[in-house]
Amino acid sequence: MARRPIHDPAQANFFDLPQPPASLAGFGLRLREALVETLAVAREAKGLDRFAVAAEMSRLDPDREISKAMLDRYCAPSAEEWRFPLESLPALIRVTDDARLLTVVAEACDHRVVPSEAAALGELMMLELKEKRIRERKEALKRSLPQGALAWAEREAARRGR
Repeated sequence: MARRPIHDPAQANFFDLPQPPASLAGFGLRLREALVETLAVAREAKGLDRFAVAAEMSRLDPDREISKAMLDRYCAPSAEEWRFPLESLPALIRVTDDARLLTVVAEACDHRVVPSEAAALGELMMLELKEKRIRERKEALKRSLPQGALAWAEREAARRGR
């Protein structure tokens, strides 16, 4: 049985209308809040505390050791000089299954985060629309051709195996 996709409210919808880029004022605060929310949701939904998140991130990215204390500092409002490292973002997303931090960064750059599945669906829909337009154009051309020319074109298409 196929798994039904779960809608993540923190993830933008592929078909939402574009919004103006997010202001860069308060960007650091939005990043910190997104990290705090990501870790809270991982604890509530997946049972992953910060120790488990840090350990799994370190396992996924052996070049970068992450500890629970580091995650605590990245989340602490009093530790503004501590920033979550961008190179750790893929590991965080893989461990938590939560892309809200990436969404905050993308929106600040006037971009969107779209899951691979949604991008493939979007491309499929575009191809379906193109095929529909081609069929409609072919029908319009067939209606505009004289009957003799249309009969000749159909015989040629059949002869060529089309």
